[in-house]
Amino acid sequence: MIGLSVSFCVRDIAKGEVALADVDKIIGSTRAVTPENWEQVIAHYKETYWSWDDCTPEKGEAVLRQLLAEGKIEQPRLLDDRNYPWLGNRKHWVDSEDEILWGEMSSERYDRLKAEGRL
Repeated sequence: MIGLSVSFCVRDIAKGEVALADVDKIIGSTRAVTPENWEQVIAHYKETYWSWDDCTPEKGEAVLRQLLAEGKIEQPRLLDDRNYPWLGNRKHWVDSEDEILWGEMSSERYDRLKAEGRL
């Protein structure tokens, strides 16, 4: 299985809805370059995505750290800031990369987010 969202997929694993052993990788839209960046991501997700719906912040953090240690997190935005898996209304788990819809950020949105210091 391939996940398309670090926050949602880690939550699914932490809740026991998806077995960690079944996860090939998660291709996220995160852009964490340094260990410090990952600490910021973890802190944010612990307060938001992993603090409700039968998921505890501690479980979410443990799952993400294991996935990182196993090299199962891919971040295509590290190569091209505009490239990321597009979720829209779609599911956040797929069986193969052929099912992934790639979203490329519009130049206008990219420039605005860059100017705001969010990229």
